[in-house]
Amino acid sequence: MKVIFNADDFGLSKGVVYGILEAYKHGVVRSTTMLANSPAFDLGVAIAKENPGLDIGAHLTLTFGSPLLKDVPSLTAESGKFLAQDVLRSSIDKIDFGEVEREFTAQIEKILAAGITISHFDTHHLIEPIVLPVLQKLAKKYQVGLRRSVHDADYTGIPTTDRFSDEFYADGITADVVKQVVKKYKDDTETLEFMCHPAFIDETMLSLTSYTDYRIKELTFLTSDEVREALKAVGAEIASFKEVMK
Repeated sequence: MKVIFNADDFGLSKGVVYGILEAYKHGVVRSTTMLANSPAFDLGVAIAKENPGLDIGAHLTLTFGSPLLKDVPSLTAESGKFLAQDVLRSSIDKIDFGEVEREFTAQIEKILAAGITISHFDTHHLIEPIVLPVLQKLAKKYQVGLRRSVHDADYTGIPTTDRFSDEFYADGITADVVKQVVKKYKDDTETLEFMCHPAFIDETMLSLTSYTDYRIKELTFLTSDEVREALKAVGAEIASFKEVMK
């Protein structure tokens, strides 16, 4: 089995960018996904260009910061920022999915315009189930891969992994969890993605997310011998999205 540790939130802050870089250079991370509306976007672009072996995707968001477009009222609060994720999830019937497609397209195009080649899409706060038809349409349009967070959905014509796991998170940042997930799917799975969030902690990151201290724990584990030994013990190989989609 080929295992992808995909680092979400590339560009969230300087500490996140350099944490993901550390996890790439000295650990098992080979893929990451970039937030187009993030404070450290320009730094992320520069680091990506300096490290062409780091596979870059788009981390599409409707729940972080402000939209790139100004005319997406169904997606924003009175402040002009995106709706909080709990509000978004509870008001699906009020969302204009045409606005979703336009905003996601703007985020994708900003990354492409910066000179970054995008290999795959996923979403911030795992909102794929809410916007899956839009994601599928855009993945086909841009001919890129898509995170398989809705396992039983129809991904015909869209490169994706066989399985996705969000269990490597918070108290699940352990070798046992990695091995248990691989063992659970090993008999019928060739490719598996683990979502991860390695980072160095900085003030910007602390001001933007409640998931903080665990990020340095992830970074420590993802750059350790322990994670490599765990993967070896269950016969898993490290890969990137770009590699498994060939």
